[in-house]
Amino acid sequence: MIPEVFKFDPSLISVNRAQILNLLEQSENEADNHIAEMVDKLIPGSAAAATPMGGFVWEDQISLDPGNRLKIGREKFAIGPEIFRKLKHAGSVVIFAVTAGPGPETLARELMHQGSYLEGFITDLIGTAIVEWVADQVHQTIREQAAIRGLKVTNRYSPGYCSWDVKEQQKLFRLIPPESCGISLAESSLMTPIKSVSGIIGTGSRVSFSRNSCRYCPMTTCSFRRISR
Repeated sequence: MIPEVFKFDPSLISVNRAQILNLLEQSENEADNHIAEMVDKLIPGSAAAATPMGGFVWEDQISLDPGNRLKIGREKFAIGPEIFRKLKHAGSVVIFAVTAGPGPETLARELMHQGSYLEGFITDLIGTAIVEWVADQVHQTIREQAAIRGLKVTNRYSPGYCSWDVKEQQKLFRLIPPESCGISLAESSLMTPIKSVSGIIGTGSRVSFSRNSCRYCPMTTCSFRRISR
């Protein structure tokens, strides 16, 4: 199946100081003024360097078994108990891949090469926030399409999180052509550009979306947990 692909205008990217300070494990009240000003200064350039895009494909041929396994077409995934619990009532899944493009990470490397290590580190975090923004836009599009069908959606789940082995990203990418989203996948399952996210979203009449889904995940040091606080 050919995925739906979307390209986004970088000027529409919505990333704010509070999100980046969150990734730095600081609140706006606690943040050093110099750091806060640096974040404000770096966000526009990082966003302008991005080439945000994403795509997704619906898969109706799915099944789940009590061994916490999900079958999509011919591919079988050991998704772990937490994701299984959220997907057990799904009638279909949507496979997605999104990226901020290579720009933010290139900018971060250039700053570090120049000796501006803190600026480079913050720019890298902004790239993380940007790809989450792209994922949110694609997720909303999927939510709207599901609503037309009278369906609801789950949160999005990615290999490498919630006990789902990152190596299974190889199987996931066999179901959605990554090149169509500007992403390539190495044998190590590392995506290029690095600021990319792939995964699945469940759909169905009995599934639900949780604003606080991180409380179910054992990965307490995950950066995406911090960004969603």
